[in-house]
Amino acid sequence: MLGRVILLFGSYFGLKMLSGVFLFRYLESSAIWLPGGLALAVLLRAPRSRWPVYLATIFLADYAIVPFYESQPWDLSLVWALGNSLSAVLGAELMRRWLDMPVTLSRPRDVVGLVIAGGLLGPLPSATLGVGVIVLFAPGLGAGSFWRGFLDWFLADGLGAILVAPLVLSWGSDRAWPRRPWETLELVGSMLLLALVAHVTFGVLAPQGLLLSLPYLCLPFVLWAALRLGPRGAATAALVLAAFAVWHTTTGRGPFGALPGSVQERVLAVQVFLAVASLSTLVLAAMACDRQRVEQSQRVLAEAGAVLAESMDPRDTLPRVARLVVPEVVSGFALWLADEDERFVPAVRAGMTPEEEARLLVELRGLTEPSRRQLGPEGASVLVRIQHRGRLLGGMALLQAGHTHPLRPRMVSFAEDLAHHCALALENAHLFEQFQAAIHARDEFIAVAAHELRTPLTALQLQMRSLPRLLQQVPASESLLARHQSLARQVSRLGRLVESLLDVGRINTGQLRLEREPVDLGALVRDVVEHLSGELERAGCEVSISAPPHVTGLWDRTRLEQALTNLLGNALKFGAGQPIEVRVEAWGGRARLFVTDHGIGVSPEALERIFGRFERAVSSREYGGLGLGLFLTRQIAEAHGGSIQAHSAPGGGATFVLELPTSPSAAPYAPLHDAPPWALAPADPHPT
Repeated sequence: MLGRVILLFGSYFGLKMLSGVFLFRYLESSAIWLPGGLALAVLLRAPRSRWPVYLATIFLADYAIVPFYESQPWDLSLVWALGNSLSAVLGAELMRRWLDMPVTLSRPRDVVGLVIAGGLLGPLPSATLGVGVIVLFAPGLGAGSFWRGFLDWFLADGLGAILVAPLVLSWGSDRAWPRRPWETLELVGSMLLLALVAHVTFGVLAPQGLLLSLPYLCLPFVLWAALRLGPRGAATAALVLAAFAVWHTTTGRGPFGALPGSVQERVLAVQVFLAVASLSTLVLAAMACDRQRVEQSQRVLAEAGAVLAESMDPRDTLPRVARLVVPEVVSGFALWLADEDERFVPAVRAGMTPEEEARLLVELRGLTEPSRRQLGPEGASVLVRIQHRGRLLGGMALLQAGHTHPLRPRMVSFAEDLAHHCALALENAHLFEQFQAAIHARDEFIAVAAHELRTPLTALQLQMRSLPRLLQQVPASESLLARHQSLARQVSRLGRLVESLLDVGRINTGQLRLEREPVDLGALVRDVVEHLSGELERAGCEVSISAPPHVTGLWDRTRLEQALTNLLGNALKFGAGQPIEVRVEAWGGRARLFVTDHGIGVSPEALERIFGRFERAVSSREYGGLGLGLFLTRQIAEAHGGSIQAHSAPGGGATFVLELPTSPSAAPYAPLHDAPPWALAPADPHPT
C-alpha cells in the first residue's frame, strides 16, 4: 500500500510538472492537464475503501507544486487542488455507476462512458473552481474572461483524461504486457514510426497549401495501432500523437501553429483535433475487441462441442470444457449434474471459490426459467438449467468476478448455447450407458441361455448316439434309421448354434483361448470337407480342393475346423446346387485359404458388415442362421494374428480369403492388394 501511494504521488507530481511546460500564464491555464487522467484511472482501478488514501495523496501532490511557482498563491492552489480532486471523484463515481468494473476500454460503451463521465462531466468542478476563483479575486476580469478561461481549462482537463486514463487503464489490466514477443516489437516499432511522422508533420515551419493537411499522415499509424494492438495500442498512439502535436503547436510550428489567432486559440484547435482522433481510435479498438470477443465465444462453443463429442464420459469432457471457458470467456465456471431425484451434484468448478459455488447453487435451485442474469457479492453471473426435452439434466453458472452490472444478453445466449451442447452430450452419455447396459444384459442372457441349453442338448446327443444300435434290432428299421439321421443332423446343427453362442460370450469376456499345435492346413481342409460331405451332397454342391502339401503352421486345430466349417456352411447355404472351390497356398511366410462359391454374392456395401456380430447380407426370412458364423471366423483369424476378407459382386458368387501366419512370431498379414496377381485367381475345379 505504501509503495503504491509513493508511486502515485511521484507520478502525479511528475505529470503536473510536465503539464506546466504547456502552461499559459493568462488565467494559469494549461494546454493539456495530464494528472487529471491519472487520478481518474487510479480511482477506477482501486476499491472504494482506498479512495480516501489516494485522494489525500492526489491533493498533497497537487498542492506540493506551489513552492516551484513563486507567483502562485497558496490559497489559490488550495482551491485548485480541491477542484482537481473533486473532478477525479465525480468522473470515477459516474463511470462506476454506468459501467461494469473493471473498465478495460475493450467495449464501445466503456469509451462512451469515459467521454461523458471523464471528458465532459468530470472536468466541471476543476474548471469551475479554478477559473471562478481567478475571476472572483483578480481585478479587471469579467464574465467574458470567465467563459473563455473555463473553456480552455475544461478542454485541457477533458483532453488529459481522454489521453492518460486509457493509457493507465489498458496498461494496468490483468494482461499487463503483450503475450507474444512480436506484439512488443510491433508496438515499439509502430510507436517509433508514429513519433517520427508526428514530429515531421507537426514540426513544419509555416506550412501552406497542401502542407496544412499533413496531420492526416498520422492517422494510418494510429488506426493500425488500434486495430492490431487494441485499446493499449490506441491509447499509446494517442498519447504519442498528442505529445508532438501540442509541443509543436505551442511553439508556433506545424499546421495548427500556423493558424491565425492567439496561442490559446491554436492550442484549442489542436486539442479538438486530438480529442476526435483519440476518441475515434479508442472506439475503433473497442469495436475490434468486441468483435474478437464474439469470434472467441463462437470458437469456444465450437471447441466445446468437439470436446463433448470426443468421449461419452462426462467426467472426462466437462473439465476440459471448463478449461476452454475459463478465463477465455468468463472468470468462473461451475456445472452440476442432476440425479434421479433432480438434486444437483457438483461436477466441475473452475475460477471460483467453494463459497461462491455454494451461493450460486442456492440460486440455481430456485431457478424456474431456462436462464437468468443476476448480480451478487461474487460479481455478475448467468444461471442456466441444462435440460433435454423437458428432462432436467443439470445446471450451469458463468461468473464474471468484480462486475457491477448484469452481463449482456450476448453472454446469456452463449451460456444457453453451451448448456445446449452439454445437454446433448449428457443425453448421449445417458443413452450410451443404457445401450451398454442392454448389451451387457443381452450377452449375459446369451451366455446363460447357451449354458442352460447345452446341458439337455448334451444328454440328447448321447441318447441319439445310442439309438442306431437299438433301431438295428427292430424289423424294417430302414425308415426309422433315415429319420434318426435327419434328427441327428438337426441336433448337431443345434449343438453348433449353442457352441457359437458360447463362443460369443467367450469373446466378450476375453476368454477365447488358442491351443496351438502343428497343423497341416491341406489335410485339415480335406477332413472338414469329408465331415461335411453329407450336407454338401444334399445341397448339390461339388467341392474341388487345391492344396499343396506341407502348408503348416502353429494353429488351433479345433478353431480352424470351426472357421472352415463356417465358411463352407456359408457357401453351401448361399450357393446351393453350385460348385465350391477351396484352395490353399503358402506365400511370404503366410498361409492363405480361399473358399469360392457361385451363389447369390454379396453387395459391395455389405462386404465389411457381414463380419459383424449378428449381421447378415440378406433377410433372415429367406436364409436362416444367427449371423454369427463369419463373426466368429474373423475373431478366430485375428486371434491367430491373421485376417479374413471377402470379394464378391451381386449374382457373381463370393470368395472368402482366410490368411494366417505360419508361426505366432510371423509378421502380420499383408493386404491382398500386396499379393501377386495370381493370388486371387479362381481355383482349378479339377486339381491333380
